Amino acid sequence: MDEPFGPEYVRLAQPDCPRCGCCTANLCAKGATSVLECFGFTSEDARTTVQGCPCSSEETHGTAAWRAGKLRVTMHATAGCPLAVDVEAALRAVAAEEDVTEHADQINALSLRRYVGFEDSRPAITELGATYLAARDEPRFTTPVEVEKVDAVAKTARVIVVGWNLTDPVTVLLDQLTSATGLKAEELPGRFLEANANCYTKHADDVVLTDVHLAPPLPAAWIGGDVPEPGEEDQAAAETGRVDGAPSGGEA
Repeated sequence: MDEPFGPEYVRLAQPDCPRCGCCTANLCAKGATSVLECFGFTSEDARTTVQGCPCSSEETHGTAAWRAGKLRVTMHATAGCPLAVDVEAALRAVAAEEDVTEHADQINALSLRRYVGFEDSRPAITELGATYLAARDEPRFTTPVEVEKVDAVAKTARVIVVGWNLTDPVTVLLDQLTSATGLKAEELPGRFLEANANCYTKHADDVVLTDVHLAPPLPAAWIGGDVPEPGEEDQAAAETGRVDGAPSGGEA
């Protein structure tokens, strides 16, 4: 015979997020500080409801959600799945303040992604849209990245992006580094990573890292080991300033 096990357990309702009508406060707290957004922390049957939650794609400068939004857009632009050609053309037309009457369908798609907003009923590019175009146009390079410190409360990390600037730190999402490396937050300070970065950008807040991974071990000479004496070819290169395979100064 069947044994009764008491009333069916029902999970207590979670407090609603005060800033949106689609998520709980706890869900938005996770989504706003993660590249996964609220969508990534939601069961499949509820993802349609939380997709596009404004709390995980805010454009308030300096917040974790803002950093997550810039990272998400940069990955969209550079990870092999950019906007369709006609949609990107429409975005560039909006950015150039050109007439976009013939791009109505594309403008609607861009609006859903928050790449385009409206000012007095006229399409205008948003910061996310500008970030997308910058990511499409700026060259990116693989560079060493040194983790200086982490802030577990703000869920951010301060890093030195060697290919961008050797002294000015860049703030990135802690979740991005822990997810990419498998390390715990407390294991990150002092570690060297590698990442792709837009090293020509002028401002630290515009530096966006992608493809983050642990760097290979540093040469012993870099960390206090014996520095080998240069060979004859190395000495000659040092004296002439010539690097093998590259022209020296003055050569075309």
